[in-house]
Amino acid sequence: MAIPLSAYDRKVIDAGYKFIPQTQYLLNPFQIPVAPDSNNPKIPIPIASGITSLQPQGGGGALQARDINYNDFAGLGFDAYSRRQPTPLVDDLYQSKLDKTFFGFPSYREQELTGPDMGEYISSGTDVPLELTTAGRLQSGLSSIGEGITGLINKAGGIGPISALLGSMDKFDTLPKLDQQFIEQSMGYRGPTVFGENTGGNYVDPFGVNVRSALGNYAEKVRDDFSSLTDSLTGRLSDKYGATFNTETGMFESDDEEAAKKANKMTEMMRKKYSFRQKQINQQEFDAKIADKARQKQRDLEIAAKKKRDAQAAIAAAERTAAQQQQRQSDQARVNRAYREETGGQGGSYATGESGVQSDGSYNDPFDPGGGE
Repeated sequence: MAIPLSAYDRKVIDAGYKFIPQTQYLLNPFQIPVAPDSNNPKIPIPIASGITSLQPQGGGGALQARDINYNDFAGLGFDAYSRRQPTPLVDDLYQSKLDKTFFGFPSYREQELTGPDMGEYISSGTDVPLELTTAGRLQSGLSSIGEGITGLINKAGGIGPISALLGSMDKFDTLPKLDQQFIEQSMGYRGPTVFGENTGGNYVDPFGVNVRSALGNYAEKVRDDFSSLTDSLTGRLSDKYGATFNTETGMFESDDEEAAKKANKMTEMMRKKYSFRQKQINQQEFDAKIADKARQKQRDLEIAAKKKRDAQAAIAAAERTAAQQQQRQSDQARVNRAYREETGGQGGSYATGESGVQSDGSYNDPFDPGGGE
């Protein structure tokens, strides 16, 4: 059953952000960008790639501390992440696959079936199964950023020594799953950084750190940054400026107002980065909690399934025991009848060997039903 949308989630969709997860699944609610306003240049604007960016107010196209907004960065990442997820109701449409091409070559083709198999599909009016062509495998590899270079090479079949080199370079698939997820959630921003324009067009964060790289681990980099910033702000910089850094507010405090004011002014970019990284750490912890809940749910399902199997086995064992008991009672009743009717002091039919003779000529001793020779 579909989960009803909240009023705010409906507003997000109506604003054109159709792939943002519902608010209940986000640590920080997605903020809908406002329309451009010449009186307020510090707002999201579209860039050539179609990715929203912040408009830098500093010289040379570099972002200033006041330009950096975590919610915008996270929103772009989640939007792009959602778009990269499988959408079978759209992507798996039969005709849409047949219409796909890659550099003029078809991406899909009908499977080559034998005459009888093909006849079954035709007679039943069922679509013949499709399979990826070589061009389609290349296209699929290029469109799946999360799989990286290794995924592309595996799907394309490799290109000799170069494929081995590229494949050995990309370590993304070896990273912890939660780190992979966080990296993919952060792959949406391609705008300028604190160092200037992002001329390479790669996925970066506002501080110029590559989000997706062959050798690095952006999630780990975020954790290391946050730890280092915390140590610097609460340690040497607090001592330097004679003020105490409040990790909750992200501001320096002191009875000496001038000291606190100077500390906050001199560390504006560092504190902005600290706040940004702190929210990213919160997102990582949130992802971990969701994963823990999913694992616990899976464990609960497995426990419930085991209990069900055990109960079914117990019922089956009880039914077997009851059947065996019934058979023993039937056998004992037959023995008792044999003693009464087949002996009686005169031997009866048991003495002559007639008792126990079956219709097929076999013999079943009435005093040992089902017994051996």
